Amino acid sequence: MTRVKICGLTREEDVDIAVEAGADAVGFVSGFAESPRNISIERAGDLIRRVPPFVDSVLVARAEVVESNIEKIFRIGPSAIQLYGRIPDSIALKEKLKVKLILPHLIDNHEIGAGSAVGYDALLADTFVEGAAGGTGRASDWDECRKLRDLVFPLPFILSGGLKPENIAEAISMVNPYAVDVSSGVEVAPGVKDPSRVKAFVATVRSHQVA
Repeated sequence: MTRVKICGLTREEDVDIAVEAGADAVGFVSGFAESPRNISIERAGDLIRRVPPFVDSVLVARAEVVESNIEKIFRIGPSAIQLYGRIPDSIALKEKLKVKLILPHLIDNHEIGAGSAVGYDALLADTFVEGAAGGTGRASDWDECRKLRDLVFPLPFILSGGLKPENIAEAISMVNPYAVDVSSGVEVAPGVKDPSRVKAFVATVRSHQVA
């Protein structure tokens, strides 16, 4: 079954909306001042504590933010970290924080090397836009995403970039990812989720599975 992450949550009511819609994971962005979905580590902790058991919480953060907030992150206890930027020892970080690590990769930016994902638990593909780390809301080349999924297999592959209720069925059919990740595609305004679109997105994913 394709799993669903609703990302860029900034409000308690949006955490509740995602959980009630049946999301498998929820994401919180910290350390990206340019993003309208950016929140502090402390605020992320408040929202993560609202996430019930059996729903994963993902902290989306730059490596330098994680390294300078190790104790805070350990205390708030996210299930996983979507880590932008490199750290010296990903395995040691995982063991210290008791988390899974997700490696973001921007499609059309550069080729991913055979050893690039060592120490990571999943790879997330997003659209390359000059000057942006991701989260632009632009759709990726799904043919290239499928090739990348096959290249990194059996590492779980997460598809993101421009996904929305209107195109998610086609994206799943073309890429057959382990999981899909949506943020702006289910919003009524930047950082504010639209309940009807969140529900429609999750429902469409559940009804369009690839054999």
